Amino acid sequence: MELITTLATIPAVIALVTLAKDLGLPPRFSPLFAVVLGVVLVLFDGVATATLYDVQTVFQLIATGILLGLGAAGLYDGARAIGNKNPTTVVVQEKTSGDHSY
Repeated sequence: MELITTLATIPAVIALVTLAKDLGLPPRFSPLFAVVLGVVLVLFDGVATATLYDVQTVFQLIATGILLGLGAAGLYDGARAIGNKNPTTVVVQEKTSGDHSY
């Protein structure tokens, strides 16, 4: 697996897990889904680049996928922990001509 593909896999896993959560995936299953997606994407890359030579290569790709999935889940959780948990919301209301309350 090339370096650029490896680096692009983590944001792809984060985006796909976020999409799945928006479509109804319970949040408690998102780390497991991230690991499964990591393995699937790495195996797909192995098939696409014809690097599946033997059983050892398949196990190596599966291990790489697990590490990338866990890395994506950890990166997402770390960014969420650092980010603002209570964003400020400003509501602007326009006064009507008959409303004289201040």
